[in-house]
Amino acid sequence: MAKRFIHVKTLCTHSNMINMKKIGRNDSCPCGSGLKYKKCCLEKGAIPNAIIRGAESNPFEKKTIRAMESVSKSIKIADEDGNGFYRIFWDDTVEKVNPIEYYKQFELQKRVISYRDILEMKHPDLFSNLSDDFFIRFAQQKLNEEKFWEIKEQTEVHDNFLKLLETNKKKEQVALLKGLSINPDQLLSLIFKSYKDYGFLYSRYRIENLPKGIERKKKPKIADISDCGNIKTIGKTDLTKGEVKSMIEQRKVIVAHFFDKGENWHCLFTTYHSLEGKESWKDGQAHFHYFSNAFGITRGEFIESIKSGQHKSTPIHIDMLGYGNQTIIDKK
Repeated sequence: MAKRFIHVKTLCTHSNMINMKKIGRNDSCPCGSGLKYKKCCLEKGAIPNAIIRGAESNPFEKKTIRAMESVSKSIKIADEDGNGFYRIFWDDTVEKVNPIEYYKQFELQKRVISYRDILEMKHPDLFSNLSDDFFIRFAQQKLNEEKFWEIKEQTEVHDNFLKLLETNKKKEQVALLKGLSINPDQLLSLIFKSYKDYGFLYSRYRIENLPKGIERKKKPKIADISDCGNIKTIGKTDLTKGEVKSMIEQRKVIVAHFFDKGENWHCLFTTYHSLEGKESWKDGQAHFHYFSNAFGITRGEFIESIKSGQHKSTPIHIDMLGYGNQTIIDKK
């Protein structure tokens, strides 16, 4: 069964879609740096000219054909007008990993593939002579220059999130989380600190349920609703525009982040409806819910409950700052 929905806003749900077509000066740079295009690859010419000249004068060994999918999956979807394509990265399930190694490898992989895509479009003759190792070294160089991980690891996290990892009492957990908020960089910093300082492994699950009657029909490769309500699809589909709209609006998707240490676990989870401002908390404020082993449910039981969409309610709401809309993708 194809997975069709991805989150394109934040690293910590860990999917990303890059449109390799027309890039506006104020759009996010397709290299994944988080900077605006005008402040990143537009100024640098995507791959600096000095590096291009060096590669032309002393080309690397014949390019190895190696799919960089050791951490996540990646796929190209051609735009139907033939002028570009979408590059989609996703990783729906992560099971008890060292999150520092996992996320750093994911970001490196995404950059390597993105730089390859950019150079293939701009300099196809040069691209054919370059090895994967060239792009790996270049991507690592850019991460180091930006101090990408150094900055993220130094992001401050509210002390109550760290104290949460030290208690196994429900009453204390509820009190610690009351009134808190978190943004994507803080969540990533918390995930890193939970492993480095407290020994928690990291798991993530993205679970979706489509409206009844949709699963058996052929879906488009990409489907989206613009701010003004226009439906865009790429790829053949049996669905009408109305059915595509229904699929986007009625799907139920949960993204759950687990912190695991022996029998103790903590879970922050959200729904796409929350991210889209469709839940009632604070007039549509995106938010996380929280569960742990202290709530009288096993980890396996809780995962099954969110898979079925019948999970217990929780009084804890953690405001999510800097999160936004979702896009629908067929990653088959």
